[in-house]
Amino acid sequence: MSNIEREIKILNVDAKRVMLKMKELGVKPKGKYIQDIYTFNFPTVNDDFNGKLQYALNTGGKEPLLDLLEEIKACFTRKDLELIKTVLGTKDIVKYVSNAKVEDLKLLDNSKVHDLMKKVNKNYSKWIRLRQTVDETTITIKKIVNSNGEYNLDDVKELEFSVPSIDDGKEFLKTLGYYPSLHQRKMRIAYDYNKTEVVIDKWPKIPTYLEVEGKTKEEIYEVVNDLGFKSKDVRVLNTDDVYKERGLDIYSFKDLDFSDIERKEVNELLEFEDLLEKQD
Repeated sequence: MSNIEREIKILNVDAKRVMLKMKELGVKPKGKYIQDIYTFNFPTVNDDFNGKLQYALNTGGKEPLLDLLEEIKACFTRKDLELIKTVLGTKDIVKYVSNAKVEDLKLLDNSKVHDLMKKVNKNYSKWIRLRQTVDETTITIKKIVNSNGEYNLDDVKELEFSVPSIDDGKEFLKTLGYYPSLHQRKMRIAYDYNKTEVVIDKWPKIPTYLEVEGKTKEEIYEVVNDLGFKSKDVRVLNTDDVYKERGLDIYSFKDLDFSDIERKEVNELLEFEDLLEKQD
């Protein structure tokens, strides 16, 4: 199933305070668990563009190239569009490729265009996530389709499906030529509230944060207010950016797991939520 999420984060939260607020609002968690996450990377945008351009030039098949351009066009700035116009005579690169003859596609094999794709690669993310949550395992293809955060929110497109187990997921992706680049473990307590998903996330080496996902900015900010936070508390960033703010590179940890002290903290949070539920 494919969908669009819009999400914000609130950093350095008191997780127990959030749990108590959710109880006050009459909301029980839909899940509380420790997740194992494996990440598999796609080729970079510039490598992917070059491969699909050469495929189009060699075979006349433009569909893979068009699919890529549709995905990344939201990342183009006004300056980028002006550059495209100097090369193609039009700012609409998707329309150009759609209408172009094969020989006309040679204009795209241009140093300016290749440099642009390298720039886009810094603002666009696409990866595969294999995740096990208790007895459920899923494969998710995630794409950040607008790195600037449309409506001041991250815009993430997902395609997700279930697989029988972590081992089956790894074998399936290995057969397709993908190998895990990272393994990460985190704690998550998740709630459904007022048309949004509210989650408390605890990752290794960084403080606990709150994430709210919904379809609209209005729905998300209403929930932020209900939870006792203000607009100034809201941040639009990815988990890797949270690590960067702590001076850490999440991708430098090939196996990111909790320390003994963090594992104790995680167990205390899960037990606290258990206690709240028993009080009902």
